Amino acid sequence: MGYLTEAEIPVYCGVIDGVTMDDVAIASDLINGYMGRSFAPREFTDRIKLTKKARGKLSHAPVINISKVQVVSRTPFGKSKMPVDVDDIDLDPENDGYFTYVGSGGINEMIFGRSPMSLEVTYRSGFEEYPTRLKSACGMLACNIRQAMSFNGAKQLTSLDFQVLMTDDSFFTSDIKMLLKGLGSDVRAI
Repeated sequence: MGYLTEAEIPVYCGVIDGVTMDDVAIASDLINGYMGRSFAPREFTDRIKLTKKARGKLSHAPVINISKVQVVSRTPFGKSKMPVDVDDIDLDPENDGYFTYVGSGGINEMIFGRSPMSLEVTYRSGFEEYPTRLKSACGMLACNIRQAMSFNGAKQLTSLDFQVLMTDDSFFTSDIKMLLKGLGSDVRAI
């Protein structure tokens, strides 16, 4: 699966004729390798230790939705997990993974007077619809791949997970790097 559909190839790859979905798939995999992550929607579970102001940060942004939250507390009888309402997580408007926990720690906090040790949050992260910057970068990279017609700059190529180790990063032009910069760390820039 790539960051462009068949119908989007003429829009984002119109400069070079003959770009195929295979080129897009390779470009998407190269972007994932370059960025160190995939932007396709995936489910994650993080255990987050809250600050004294009940703040925390999920590992993967942007957050699509939160499906499950459990409070992990220490009681006189050991650790306990208790499910709480997902609305107890108030995500920051920038959708960068930071949040405030607005709920109570449940019965443990009420009876024993202890705040939660941490939260266990299950959520989906990625893009439901890929941003234009990501699509443009994928299209430019697919054009570069099609234009080269081979991996002359590749030192190692593995097809199962599609890992390419580049000896020449000329596929990733400064324009492509600029488009990708910020996708992994600052989703507000999209």
